Amino acid sequence: MVRRPFHMGLIIALCVLVFDRISKWWIMDVLDLPNIQMVQILPIFNLQWVENRGVSFGMLSADGDLGRWLLVTLTSLIAIGLGVWLKSVQTKVLAIAIGLVIGGALGNIYDRIVFGYVADFLQFFVGDWSFAVFNVADSCITVGAALLIWDSFFGPKPEEGSQDQK
Repeated sequence: MVRRPFHMGLIIALCVLVFDRISKWWIMDVLDLPNIQMVQILPIFNLQWVENRGVSFGMLSADGDLGRWLLVTLTSLIAIGLGVWLKSVQTKVLAIAIGLVIGGALGNIYDRIVFGYVADFLQFFVGDWSFAVFNVADSCITVGAALLIWDSFFGPKPEEGSQDQK
């Protein structure tokens, strides 16, 4: 059994986690965005400080400790389940997708454990319309989920009646 996709997925997860941590360190400690609150970068892009205590895009807010630790537990279980799945994948696309989601989940888990919230800071907008503020981990989770959906429709299909089925 070739383990290449598994190792690639793990490397991607680690890279996402490191990149997410570096971006949040720079935003929080170097730029000091929590005290500045907002930095205008482009006519359609700001760095905007948000302490996200909910799940994706601030939904299902979990302000108290119980909600926080439930989200940490749930997200950890999802990351573990994806890790188990990653062991069996045979394609690079699935390995990349799962690695992106695991790495992003680990980045947000770290924030929730250490800070009690997920640090969000990327804001795109046009006029009065603004997309939800997010971070690098959220981006990777979204791209990974999109790749999983893509693969479910267009990826290789298991062979029916293969010799392994007896």
